[in-house]
Amino acid sequence: MDIDGLRRVDPGYREPRGRIRFSRTEAMHIAAAVIVLSVAFTMILYRGSSGIGSSAAETAAVLFGVSLVLVVCSFLMHEFGHKFVAQRYRAWSEFRAYPYGLLMALAFSAMGFLFAAPGAVYIRGNIDVRRNGVISLAGPAVNFAICAAGILVLLLAGDAWGVVRLLVYLNAFLGLFNMIPVAPLDGSKILAWDVRIYVSAAAVGAAEMAAYFLWL
Repeated sequence: MDIDGLRRVDPGYREPRGRIRFSRTEAMHIAAAVIVLSVAFTMILYRGSSGIGSSAAETAAVLFGVSLVLVVCSFLMHEFGHKFVAQRYRAWSEFRAYPYGLLMALAFSAMGFLFAAPGAVYIRGNIDVRRNGVISLAGPAVNFAICAAGILVLLLAGDAWGVVRLLVYLNAFLGLFNMIPVAPLDGSKILAWDVRIYVSAAAVGAAEMAAYFLWL
């Protein structure tokens, strides 16, 4: 989430009735980010795949579908957490992709690892420190909730659920990474709002990451 432009726009802006809404421009940016990230994940997963499809094209298609699920249920849900809470506060809130960040994702995935800065939710409106903290917490909180649900599925169903294992790891990592208390990451805004809530949320993420490596 990026609210660095708040001081440069009308601080009194209020979204009518706090509606959840998407503009056409935002939808295009979301689609671009999701597709490019899914391609990047496909390139990473393809390197370690074997016997998934009867041909290279079929394997790539299956892995792209898996990657699409992973991206939507980790990155996109994180950003929607920010967006929806901000809009409930009647602030303007839309996702914008970073073209260079998406190109970087493709370049790094071609080298065998993924590092990406695909974009962020931009916000303007009457957002004070507390609301800023709540909005910032929403993204990691969504990741931690999805991670917890995935852990429960794995405990009940076992290791056969490979996609769920990836989903657990990605959400634990994404949520915990964003809790780092360094601007512009979410953790810096949560810490500025309430130290106790910051410590509690970071502890949840650390516990989920530990559970992944120790028990799953």
